[in-house]
Amino acid sequence: MRVREFPVLGDEDERTVEAFATGLDREAARVLAYLVGREESDRFSDEAASRLAVRVGVDLGRGRVSDVLGTLTDLGLVTETTVDSEAPGRPPKGWRAVAGRDRTVDRVRALHADALLDQAATVAATFGGDLPITDADADADDRDAGALDVGLNWEPNGLHAPLFGGTYADYGVDVTLTGCRGSRAALSAVTDGDVDVGLTGAATLLRAHASGNDVVPLALYYQRSMVTLYTTRTAFGGPLRSVEDVRGRRVAMPAGSETGALGRLFLAQAGVVDDVTVVRADGEEREALLDGDADVATGVFTDPLELEAAGYDVDSVLLADHFPVPGPAFVVRRDTLRERPDALRGFLEGTMAGWTAARTDPETAVNAVADRNGADAADERRKLDGALDRFAGGDAVEKNGWGWHSADTWERLRIALEQAAAIDP
Repeated sequence: MRVREFPVLGDEDERTVEAFATGLDREAARVLAYLVGREESDRFSDEAASRLAVRVGVDLGRGRVSDVLGTLTDLGLVTETTVDSEAPGRPPKGWRAVAGRDRTVDRVRALHADALLDQAATVAATFGGDLPITDADADADDRDAGALDVGLNWEPNGLHAPLFGGTYADYGVDVTLTGCRGSRAALSAVTDGDVDVGLTGAATLLRAHASGNDVVPLALYYQRSMVTLYTTRTAFGGPLRSVEDVRGRRVAMPAGSETGALGRLFLAQAGVVDDVTVVRADGEEREALLDGDADVATGVFTDPLELEAAGYDVDSVLLADHFPVPGPAFVVRRDTLRERPDALRGFLEGTMAGWTAARTDPETAVNAVADRNGADAADERRKLDGALDRFAGGDAVEKNGWGWHSADTWERLRIALEQAAAIDP
C-alpha cells in the first residue's frame, strides 16, 4: 500500500490568510495561503498541488475548491499545471502560486484596490448628478498627486488604529490623517476642499448628498454601524433589554448628527419614535443621562464601555444587531474619484495593509494611535478589539474582501432614512 501525505493550513498560516482576506473572499484567501505555503516549504515546493491536496489542505469541498482555483487562476495569482502521477492516461491537473507571500500580498491588494475603485464608480453613477467643479475642487487639483489629506470622524483613537498600522509610503502615497469633530465636520472638510478623503457616517453621507453635495462613498471602513442606545441602571430605573423598553422615555439625541439620524431611524424602525420625548443634547448626551435630564442616550458603542470603566452599571442596545445599516465610510468628491485614481488606489492599498496589521499585530497599531493622542493604550485596545469583533465582518467582507459596499446598500438606507424623516439635514 502507498501512503500519501498532504500539508494542511495551521495556526501559523493565519497571518497570511488575514493578509489575503482583505482583498479576497475568505475561502479563496485560505486556498491561496495554502498554495503560497507550499511554494515556501522545503518539502513541497517542487510539487504542484492536486485538487485533492488543496481540499485536504484547506478542508473545503470539491466543488468549492474548483471554483476558487478558477478564480485565483483568472486573477493571475496561481497557475494551472499538472502533477506527476503513476496512473495511466492524462496527468491530473495541479496548481501553484505564482509568487511568494510578499509579492502575492501586494498583488492581492492592488487587485482589490482596483475593484473598490470600480465599485465606487458604479455606486457614484447610481447617486446621479455631476455638479460643476468648484473653486475648492480646483485647489485640490494643484496638490501633489501622491499626497492625500484624510479627515477622520473624530480625534484619532483605537477605532482608527488600522489607519495607523500601515505604511502608506510603501504604496506611493503620502497620507496625512487629521481628526475632525464628528462625521459632519469630516464631511464638510471634504466638500470645502480642505481634505481629499473623509471618514464619515453613512447617514451623514446620504444627508449631504440630499443637500446637493456631490460626494460619493469610496469604501466602507467598518461594515456595520456602531450607533447604540445606552443607559445606566440608575438612570433607567432598571435594565434596558430592548429598544421597545424606551417607549415613554426621554432620549438624549443630538440634532443633525450621525448618531441623531440613526438614533431616530432605530426608534422609527422599532415603532416607538412617536412615543419618546427627544431631549436635544448636542454633544452632551452622556451628561444629560448622568444629570437626570434623560433616561436613555444615543451614542456609539464606545460610550457604554467608557461608562462601565467609570464604574456604572450600563445597558445598551446596538442598532446593527437589529437593522443592516452600514458603518462609517471613506467619502470623496466625485471629481476626486474621477481625477485622482492613483492616489486613491495607494490609499486603499495602504489601508488594507493597516487593516491586516491591526488584526495580526494589534498592539503595535494601537500604540501608534496612543502615541498620537496620549491616551492609555489599554483603553484604545479595548475599543479596537470591540470594533473588529462586532463591526468589521459580514457577508460582503466574507465574499468580497474589506471595504465592500453596493448601490443596493445605500439605496436601502436612503429609503429607510426618508421613511423615518431623518434624511433632511
